[in-house]
Amino acid sequence: MKKQLALLIFLLVATLAYAQEDPLRNALKNFGFAHSFLVVKVKSPSFEGEAYITNAHFYYYYQTTLKRGSQLTRKNYIKWAYRDIKSGRIFNILDDDFLIGGSPVYLFEKVIISDTILQIARQGMDTFINTFFGNNLIFSPPDWYRPEYFSTILKVMFDANIQTGIGNEWSDYYIQDNRFCTEGEHIEYHNNSKRKYNKKLKKS
Repeated sequence: MKKQLALLIFLLVATLAYAQEDPLRNALKNFGFAHSFLVVKVKSPSFEGEAYITNAHFYYYYQTTLKRGSQLTRKNYIKWAYRDIKSGRIFNILDDDFLIGGSPVYLFEKVIISDTILQIARQGMDTFINTFFGNNLIFSPPDWYRPEYFSTILKVMFDANIQTGIGNEWSDYYIQDNRFCTEGEHIEYHNNSKRKYNKKLKKS
Protein backbone atom coordinates (compact mmCIF):
# COMPACT_ATOMS: atom_id res chain seq x y z
CA MET A 1 0.00 0.00 0.00
CA LYS A 2 2.85 2.39 0.84
CA LYS A 3 4.44 1.69 -2.55
CA GLN A 4 1.19 2.49 -4.34
CA LEU A 5 0.70 5.71 -2.34
CA ALA A 6 4.25 6.90 -3.02
CA LEU A 7 3.83 6.23 -6.73
CA LEU A 8 0.47 8.02 -6.80
CA ILE A 9 1.86 11.15 -5.14
CA PHE A 10 4.78 11.26 -7.54
CA LEU A 11 2.59 10.78 -10.58
CA LEU A 12 0.10 13.48 -9.55
CA VAL A 13 2.99 15.92 -9.88
CA ALA A 14 4.66 14.36 -12.91
CA THR A 15 1.44 14.15 -14.92
CA LEU A 16 1.01 17.94 -14.94
CA ALA A 17 3.80 18.28 -17.50
CA TYR A 18 2.38 15.63 -19.80
CA ALA A 19 -1.38 16.11 -19.48
CA GLN A 20 -2.18 18.28 -22.49
CA GLU A 21 -3.61 15.41 -24.54
CA ASP A 22 -5.64 12.37 -23.58
CA PRO A 23 -3.45 9.32 -24.26
CA LEU A 24 -5.99 6.92 -22.73
CA ARG A 25 -8.59 7.92 -25.30
CA ASN A 26 -5.95 7.74 -28.04
CA ALA A 27 -4.92 4.26 -26.87
CA LEU A 28 -8.52 3.02 -26.94
CA LYS A 29 -8.95 4.45 -30.45
CA ASN A 30 -5.79 2.73 -31.64
CA PHE A 31 -7.18 -0.16 -33.67
CA GLY A 32 -4.24 -0.20 -36.05
CA PHE A 33 -1.19 -2.41 -36.37
CA ALA A 34 0.57 -0.93 -33.32
CA HIS A 35 -1.01 -1.93 -30.01
CA SER A 36 -1.13 0.37 -26.97
CA PHE A 37 -0.92 -0.76 -23.36
CA LEU A 38 -3.61 -0.12 -20.74
CA VAL A 39 -3.40 -0.60 -16.97
CA VAL A 40 -6.68 -1.58 -15.32
CA LYS A 41 -7.94 -2.78 -11.95
CA VAL A 42 -8.82 -6.47 -11.88
CA LYS A 43 -10.08 -9.12 -9.51
CA SER A 44 -9.72 -12.86 -10.00
CA PRO A 45 -10.26 -15.71 -7.52
CA SER A 46 -6.61 -15.49 -6.42
CA PHE A 47 -5.56 -11.91 -7.24
CA GLU A 48 -6.84 -8.38 -6.76
CA GLY A 49 -4.82 -5.45 -7.99
CA GLU A 50 -3.75 -3.98 -11.32
CA ALA A 51 -2.94 -5.67 -14.59
CA TYR A 52 -1.75 -4.50 -17.96
CA ILE A 53 -3.19 -5.53 -21.29
CA THR A 54 -2.95 -4.38 -24.90
CA ASN A 55 -5.83 -2.31 -26.20
CA ALA A 56 -6.64 -5.01 -28.78
CA HIS A 57 -6.87 -7.71 -26.09
CA PHE A 58 -8.93 -5.42 -23.87
CA TYR A 59 -11.41 -4.87 -26.68
CA TYR A 60 -11.84 -8.64 -27.03
CA TYR A 61 -12.26 -8.96 -23.24
CA TYR A 62 -14.89 -6.23 -23.32
CA GLN A 63 -16.62 -7.84 -26.27
CA THR A 64 -16.68 -11.43 -24.99
CA THR A 65 -17.00 -10.99 -21.23
CA LEU A 66 -19.22 -7.95 -20.75
CA LYS A 67 -21.59 -9.20 -23.48
CA ARG A 68 -22.58 -5.84 -24.90
CA GLY A 69 -23.80 -7.54 -28.06
CA SER A 70 -24.76 -5.36 -31.01
CA GLN A 71 -24.48 -2.21 -28.85
CA LEU A 72 -20.69 -2.54 -28.79
CA THR A 73 -19.92 -0.31 -31.74
CA ARG A 74 -16.40 1.11 -31.89
CA LYS A 75 -17.71 4.49 -30.70
CA ASN A 76 -19.56 2.95 -27.73
CA TYR A 77 -16.59 0.79 -26.81
CA ILE A 78 -14.27 3.80 -26.63
CA LYS A 79 -16.81 5.77 -24.58
CA TRP A 80 -17.67 2.96 -22.15
CA ALA A 81 -14.14 1.62 -21.72
CA TYR A 82 -12.78 5.13 -21.18
CA ARG A 83 -15.42 5.81 -18.52
CA ASP A 84 -14.82 2.46 -16.79
CA ILE A 85 -11.03 2.82 -16.63
CA LYS A 86 -11.16 6.46 -15.53
CA SER A 87 -13.67 5.67 -12.78
CA GLY A 88 -11.47 2.87 -11.42
CA ARG A 89 -13.87 0.07 -12.23
CA ILE A 90 -12.65 -3.34 -11.10
CA PHE A 91 -12.90 -5.85 -13.93
CA ASN A 92 -13.69 -9.42 -12.93
CA ILE A 93 -11.49 -11.97 -14.64
CA LEU A 94 -10.47 -15.61 -14.25
CA ASP A 95 -7.11 -16.86 -13.02
CA ASP A 96 -6.75 -18.49 -16.44
CA ASP A 97 -6.84 -15.03 -18.02
CA PHE A 98 -3.27 -14.54 -16.74
CA LEU A 99 -2.11 -17.63 -18.66
CA ILE A 100 -1.12 -17.75 -22.30
CA GLY A 101 -3.80 -19.85 -23.92
CA GLY A 102 -6.17 -19.42 -20.96
CA SER A 103 -8.34 -17.24 -23.12
CA PRO A 104 -7.99 -17.60 -26.88
CA VAL A 105 -8.41 -13.87 -27.53
CA TYR A 106 -7.04 -11.87 -24.58
CA LEU A 107 -4.31 -11.98 -21.93
CA PHE A 108 -3.84 -9.96 -18.73
CA GLU A 109 -0.47 -9.57 -16.97
CA LYS A 110 -0.20 -8.74 -13.27
CA VAL A 111 1.41 -5.45 -12.24
CA ILE A 112 3.97 -6.19 -9.52
CA ILE A 113 5.46 -3.00 -8.07
CA SER A 114 9.26 -2.76 -7.91
CA ASP A 115 10.99 -0.42 -5.44
CA THR A 116 14.00 -0.28 -7.77
CA ILE A 117 11.91 1.23 -10.56
CA LEU A 118 10.09 3.60 -8.21
CA GLN A 119 13.43 5.06 -7.16
CA ILE A 120 14.08 6.04 -10.79
CA ALA A 121 10.54 7.41 -11.17
CA ARG A 122 11.02 9.70 -8.18
CA GLN A 123 13.85 11.43 -10.03
CA GLY A 124 11.38 12.79 -12.59
CA MET A 125 9.93 11.71 -15.92
CA ASP A 126 12.80 13.12 -18.01
CA THR A 127 15.25 10.94 -16.11
CA PHE A 128 12.86 7.99 -16.20
CA ILE A 129 12.36 8.20 -19.97
CA ASN A 130 16.08 8.67 -20.59
CA THR A 131 16.92 5.66 -18.41
CA PHE A 132 14.54 3.22 -20.06
CA PHE A 133 13.86 4.60 -23.54
CA GLY A 134 16.87 6.72 -24.46
CA ASN A 135 16.86 9.25 -27.27
CA ASN A 136 14.97 7.14 -29.80
CA LEU A 137 11.96 6.48 -27.49
CA ILE A 138 12.34 2.71 -27.92
CA PHE A 139 12.65 0.56 -24.79
CA SER A 140 16.37 0.11 -24.21
CA PRO A 141 16.86 -0.65 -20.51
CA PRO A 142 20.20 -0.49 -18.68
CA ASP A 143 22.28 -3.59 -17.93
CA TRP A 144 20.81 -3.98 -14.44
CA TYR A 145 17.26 -4.33 -15.78
CA ARG A 146 15.37 -7.54 -14.96
CA PRO A 147 12.18 -8.75 -16.70
CA GLU A 148 10.13 -8.50 -13.49
CA TYR A 149 10.62 -4.71 -13.60
CA PHE A 150 8.62 -4.35 -16.81
CA SER A 151 5.15 -4.06 -15.28
CA THR A 152 6.23 -1.22 -12.98
CA ILE A 153 7.82 0.65 -15.90
CA LEU A 154 4.64 0.26 -17.90
CA LYS A 155 2.49 1.44 -14.97
CA VAL A 156 4.65 4.52 -14.36
CA MET A 157 4.28 5.53 -18.00
CA PHE A 158 0.53 4.85 -18.04
CA ASP A 159 -0.11 6.73 -14.78
CA ALA A 160 2.01 9.64 -16.02
CA ASN A 161 -0.42 9.91 -18.94
CA ILE A 162 2.08 8.89 -21.63
CA GLN A 163 0.91 6.47 -24.32
CA THR A 164 3.17 3.47 -24.88
CA GLY A 165 2.85 0.17 -26.71
CA ILE A 166 4.29 -2.29 -29.18
CA GLY A 167 4.33 -2.40 -32.96
CA ASN A 168 3.00 -5.95 -32.91
CA GLU A 169 3.13 -8.99 -30.61
CA TRP A 170 6.86 -9.48 -31.22
CA SER A 171 8.26 -5.97 -31.56
CA ASP A 172 9.90 -3.60 -29.11
CA TYR A 173 8.07 -1.63 -26.45
CA TYR A 174 8.19 2.10 -27.25
CA ILE A 175 6.62 5.51 -26.62
CA GLN A 176 3.69 6.00 -29.01
CA ASP A 177 2.59 9.36 -27.62
CA ASN A 178 2.38 11.84 -30.51
CA ARG A 179 3.53 14.71 -28.25
CA PHE A 180 7.04 13.27 -28.40
CA CYS A 181 9.49 13.13 -31.26
CA THR A 182 13.25 12.75 -31.45
CA GLU A 183 15.54 15.53 -32.63
CA GLY A 184 19.09 14.20 -32.70
CA GLU A 185 20.26 13.95 -29.11
CA HIS A 186 17.14 15.68 -27.86
CA ILE A 187 13.60 14.61 -27.16
CA GLU A 188 11.11 17.22 -28.29
CA TYR A 189 7.76 17.40 -26.54
CA HIS A 190 4.75 19.11 -28.11
CA ASN A 191 1.54 20.05 -26.34
CA ASN A 192 -1.84 21.17 -27.60
CA SER A 193 -1.11 24.88 -27.24
CA LYS A 194 1.55 24.48 -29.98
CA ARG A 195 4.28 25.50 -27.53
CA LYS A 196 7.27 23.21 -27.56
CA TYR A 197 10.52 22.81 -25.78
CA ASN A 198 13.77 21.08 -26.62
CA LYS A 199 15.42 19.87 -23.46
CA LYS A 200 18.54 17.74 -23.44
CA LEU A 201 17.99 14.87 -21.04
CA LYS A 202 20.52 14.20 -18.34
CA LYS A 203 22.54 11.04 -18.82
CA SER A 204 21.78 8.46 -16.16
